Amino acid sequence: MRGFEIVAIVIGVFFAIGIGVGMLLAIALPLLRAMLLNRRNGRRYRHGNRWKLSPDDDNRPPRWPGS
Repeated sequence: MRGFEIVAIVIGVFFAIGIGVGMLLAIALPLLRAMLLNRRNGRRYRHGNRWKLSPDDDNRPPRWPGS
């Protein structure tokens, strides 16, 4: 084999690996996004769609001005 053939084979292998990884990401990213959104919404709205303050709310520091 000549040097050019080795370089062409290496470039072809990296190209094929890149296409394979891209296909896997195209399949996996929507599934991961749906899973993360579901997990985030589950943490955010544990008590329905409204926020509940904890019973020890009196022990909290004062709010920032303007908020």
